[in-house]
Amino acid sequence: MQPDTPPDHRVTVRYKPVAPSVVVFGGLLVFGGGITLVFGLGNPGALGFLFAGAVFIVMGALQFAKPYCVFDPAIGELRMNDLFGFKDRVYGAPAGERLYAYGRDIIRVLPDGAHVTVRTGPGRKADFARVIALLPSSGSEPGQDPSSSAMFAAISSGCSPLTAWVASS
Repeated sequence: MQPDTPPDHRVTVRYKPVAPSVVVFGGLLVFGGGITLVFGLGNPGALGFLFAGAVFIVMGALQFAKPYCVFDPAIGELRMNDLFGFKDRVYGAPAGERLYAYGRDIIRVLPDGAHVTVRTGPGRKADFARVIALLPSSGSEPGQDPSSSAMFAAISSGCSPLTAWVASS
């Protein structure tokens, strides 16, 4: 008997439920292109409908299968997954950045001190609420440095973001 594996501590953010609409739209394009080709209406544009419909169906299926992003609180990494898997973006500690929550936004503090908002539009709000609950919050405005908080002091001293969050609550 294998030992039990510990539960995954990462938080997965799924896409908003628009994938069924994308798949239905792609199916309609494929259906329209197929009807045009079958009945020989002499329109070579039907191949474009078939190709575009197939792309939309694949995109909808990938939105069902893949998460929008994954947050790992143990190392402070926010990995934004690319829909087709070519180039994932990594934000947070592995990229030399700090992440914090400001209201319902996730803010990145770049190594040069600039503040950039993370795009959260395609993800589900309930899933992002779980991510934001794990991030340190700033009591300051977005343009100010949140490093005055006790959590950022703990993180900058070498403590993991999850340990700092547990200690501050």
